[in-house]
Amino acid sequence: MIKYFFSILFLFLVDRFTKVYLLKQPSLDNQGGFIDLHLNSNIAFSWPTPDFILYPVIIIILVALISVWLKNFKENTVVIWPLGLIIIGAISNLLDRLSYGAVVDFINVPFFTVFNLSDIYIFLGVVWILVKLIKLKQ
Repeated sequence: MIKYFFSILFLFLVDRFTKVYLLKQPSLDNQGGFIDLHLNSNIAFSWPTPDFILYPVIIIILVALISVWLKNFKENTVVIWPLGLIIIGAISNLLDRLSYGAVVDFINVPFFTVFNLSDIYIFLGVVWILVKLIKLKQ
């Protein structure tokens, strides 16, 4: 389990480092390339949500995810990895909101959206869980 902890911690630190590093590079702000710095005060796909709704929902979801993660961690189930990815992604984006008033996005996919490593972690965790659920139903 020590490998698990350090793997998740490493991914979290890589995400935090990239955001802090890119924020210190003002030349990257809105240049339109693959690395294209944006501060997104909205949620996924720039959907506007008032803060008085957003923060309580984030906290409730995080508490629920951590509770499920702790239960599964004790039982050493396979879902601790994808849940860990979702949790560190959500925590990192929450830290962005608390520190900068918005989520730091920087990976630009033309004609799609701009996102960050935390978003990738969340996406991969959700897909991983969905694949596991589909395999269980077969």
